[in-house]
Amino acid sequence: RPSRRVASRVRARRRPTRTMSATSMTQRASFATSSVSAARAMPKSASSRGALVVRGAASKAKKQGQLDALAAMANAEETFLVAGFNYQSLSVKDMITLRRSLPEGSHLMVAKNTLLRKAVAGTKFEPMAQATTGMNAWLFVDENVAPTMKAIKGLTKGWEKAGKQVGFNGACMDGQFLAPAAIAPLENLPTKLDLITQIAVGIKQVPTKLARGTKGNASKLGYAVQAISEGKSEIISA
Repeated sequence: RPSRRVASRVRARRRPTRTMSATSMTQRASFATSSVSAARAMPKSASSRGALVVRGAASKAKKQGQLDALAAMANAEETFLVAGFNYQSLSVKDMITLRRSLPEGSHLMVAKNTLLRKAVAGTKFEPMAQATTGMNAWLFVDENVAPTMKAIKGLTKGWEKAGKQVGFNGACMDGQFLAPAAIAPLENLPTKLDLITQIAVGIKQVPTKLARGTKGNASKLGYAVQAISEGKSEIISA
């Protein structure tokens, strides 16, 4: 009997030890799992923040680059016309076709309205702020206004037949804003060289001498925007 008592005491002592060991192992496993999970989560969180910072910096740099490009074209001496073209219904393929159809001296740039307003602020194209609504592609044109307008008109007719809503939101030339309805006559606008030739023939002067005298400035050659838009120009008939 004494031996049985001793054995039972030994068993009683061992049981709590076994229970504690199981509990301890469970706690340790749980702690290890949570530690691993936390360790895995931390790099993802850090990398996500890093990615957001990089994207933010890239986006800011892109916007600044667009603003600089818009401002450069708005301040360029050869830029004679700036227009806003609503391209909301056009596909990427249509936009590529539009770009390729433009004559030399015409540049098309897609940018937010806010960037255009900032770019033309303080320039002769500042009135273009009136056309900064909707989805616009910004057109910067030199003296070749007529060829540019004719090219866009040809494409616009096809797009409209296909049910696509496109068109100009407005334009600015020689410091004056032109409403969409007043842009159509611009396709008959002569180039600077054509106008110089016409004036030279009228006053019997050599075109190059006249151009040199006016320094090639189109505004000094009698471009009257209001008269053109109203169809009252003697040189241009709508």
